[in-house]
Amino acid sequence: MATWPETTKVIHTEVPRLDGLAKASGRAKYPSDERPDGLLFAVVLHSPHAHAKITKIDTSEAESIPGVKAVHLIAQEGATVRYHGEEIAAVAAETEELARDGCRAIKIDFEVLPHAATEEQALAEGAPKLTPRGNTQEGRAQEDGDPDAALEQAAAKVEGHYSLPVITHVCLETHGQVVRWDGPDKMTVWASTQNVDGVEAEMAGAFEIPAPNVTVFTEVMGGGFGSKFGADSWGVTAGELAKKAGQPVWLFLDRVQEHLTAGNRPSASAKITLAADQDGKITALVAETQGTGGISRGAAFPLPYVYEVPNSRRVHVDVRVNGGNARAMRAPGHPQGCAMMEFAVDDLAETLGMDPLQVRLKSLAQEDIVPSGAGDPVNRTEVYKEQVELGSKAIGWDRRKSRADNAKAEGPLKRGFGMALHQWGGGGRPDKQVTCIVNPDGSVEIRSATQDIGTGCRTILAQIAAEVFGLKTTDITSNIGNSQFPPGQASGGSTTTPSMAPPAYNAALKAREALFAKIAGALDAEPGDLEARDGVILVKGEREVPWKEACRKLGTMPVNVTEGYLEGLTAQGVAGCQFADVTVDVETGVVKLNKIVAVQDTGLILNPLTWKSQVYGGVIMGLNYGLFEELVMDPTTGLSLNPDMELYKLAGASDIPEIEIIPFDNEQMRKRGVIGVGEPPTIATAAAIGNAVANALGTRVPSFPMSPWNVLNALAKA
Repeated sequence: MATWPETTKVIHTEVPRLDGLAKASGRAKYPSDERPDGLLFAVVLHSPHAHAKITKIDTSEAESIPGVKAVHLIAQEGATVRYHGEEIAAVAAETEELARDGCRAIKIDFEVLPHAATEEQALAEGAPKLTPRGNTQEGRAQEDGDPDAALEQAAAKVEGHYSLPVITHVCLETHGQVVRWDGPDKMTVWASTQNVDGVEAEMAGAFEIPAPNVTVFTEVMGGGFGSKFGADSWGVTAGELAKKAGQPVWLFLDRVQEHLTAGNRPSASAKITLAADQDGKITALVAETQGTGGISRGAAFPLPYVYEVPNSRRVHVDVRVNGGNARAMRAPGHPQGCAMMEFAVDDLAETLGMDPLQVRLKSLAQEDIVPSGAGDPVNRTEVYKEQVELGSKAIGWDRRKSRADNAKAEGPLKRGFGMALHQWGGGGRPDKQVTCIVNPDGSVEIRSATQDIGTGCRTILAQIAAEVFGLKTTDITSNIGNSQFPPGQASGGSTTTPSMAPPAYNAALKAREALFAKIAGALDAEPGDLEARDGVILVKGEREVPWKEACRKLGTMPVNVTEGYLEGLTAQGVAGCQFADVTVDVETGVVKLNKIVAVQDTGLILNPLTWKSQVYGGVIMGLNYGLFEELVMDPTTGLSLNPDMELYKLAGASDIPEIEIIPFDNEQMRKRGVIGVGEPPTIATAAAIGNAVANALGTRVPSFPMSPWNVLNALAKA
């Protein structure tokens, strides 16, 4: 079983991103920046109705506009559009403005149908039937132990109703591709994607051409958060338009379409009864939960969450509405499950008259074993305990007062503290490969068909190679984002680094071994006599040969090695906790964040700098969920009221508080191996903020976001 080096010079050190300067200076070329010769611009025409049948489409006027080169129908006459924003047609023209003119010139007759754009409408008596199976789909029933008896015997119990809205991904670079046909059965695609291999397969399938004939490039991309795993209808449409026009086509969604059709995080609501014994240990949970993932997707989330609940029962219903479908969004389901559980735990602690921190610690499983790579398995419960101690000290938990004391405090400004625990998997996949090339000029290249979606993957792969060859990270070319390279991991589920680090390490080791075998004779040594470190090849522990000089001994043939997974270098299963300090103005309902503390473990941290960047980003995404985000649907028209960047609220610079990140990094964690960090730090933020708001006000704000509207409504009902 393989292990990472015990002492390192590059791995586990803070290394700036290799592409950081290019991104900061604007030199980085994103897929939406690509401008191949002869490029046309395409625009998608989407449904203006929540539910309607297309009775007639006439594209003749659009096709006659000078500068319009191609029109493609995504939906045909007789089709039913099922939500505001669903794609109907697309126009490619010499300019984007002409393409928009072309879309406006398409004449469509609709038979408008009854809609149900909200869960309340979809569940109402007499609601229109939106799918052949109706407007609901029951989830798998869960039951453990005897929850009814446990509730009857409980020392305390609490019932709460909590809800979270649908939110969207708000990718800075919208979904889309640039597509160029290079022959009758060959194409190049510049895609804003988390999965170059997946886009290659989807485009090849759509056009019935061999997958190797499709080359997908994603040098850099502007955010996906789980929503960009395929070519999608607009990618295939770009290919159709490019084929019809005989010219490359640029097709990226506009901001309105990005909100409406490019995916979302499902809503979640729950009626929860939670009970505990006199010591504060949770004994029972009974829950009725629901949510909507749009017209055909589910809204599942884990519950119970984190804590050991010996007696539980849950029924869940997915609600179909006339809305765009959900997609994976950073830690799918976990932020919702965390918020539901953590709200109920805090409310139960209030009923018990106990510190909610203690209720949490008492309710963890005695053993929660997660695997390690080369080290011993870890009891995650002990990790939680240490993390909670670190986080509580950092936030100043000893200053926390009870809800009752805060409610009686004088003045309109109320201060509160909240916390939440979370967990995630983050393991790797064993079927990925990396190529390592050492050239006679001393240059070293790493290749794989993975992609860097902003997490620092390019830099981490270079660090691994630099560690093996005794070079600087900047001496390594990390060449990724090309579907023609060996198969790489899709960037999702915090799986990229644990999937790609082992084959990168393996390939670099084997390439070094091959290099030594080829040059040893020219250096009057045996391969075992050579060592690579600090930019030189050390011969027999004495003579130093500069790296480039040594590589020249290769002659004209480079070393080229492709390798796969090594067992023992990764693990899965992490803990984590977050704490929030807030001030709430009870006259305006405005919540101000004072500080957030995030404590996180993810095994061996390859690059603490990019690791912290991921945690910062996760926390900021979580506080947006907690305070601002909500896709608002109008029940009367069935349309979204805020599919833009004016009314769909996000945090500004002044809304970001002090964020203290505490890496849970020790020898035991490092022996576990590499575990991904993309998802975990966004899970608990909203829940911790919501609990801090409840602590400050003396009453629960049951509905997210913690907006002035929801805060003042909760106060009015208190």
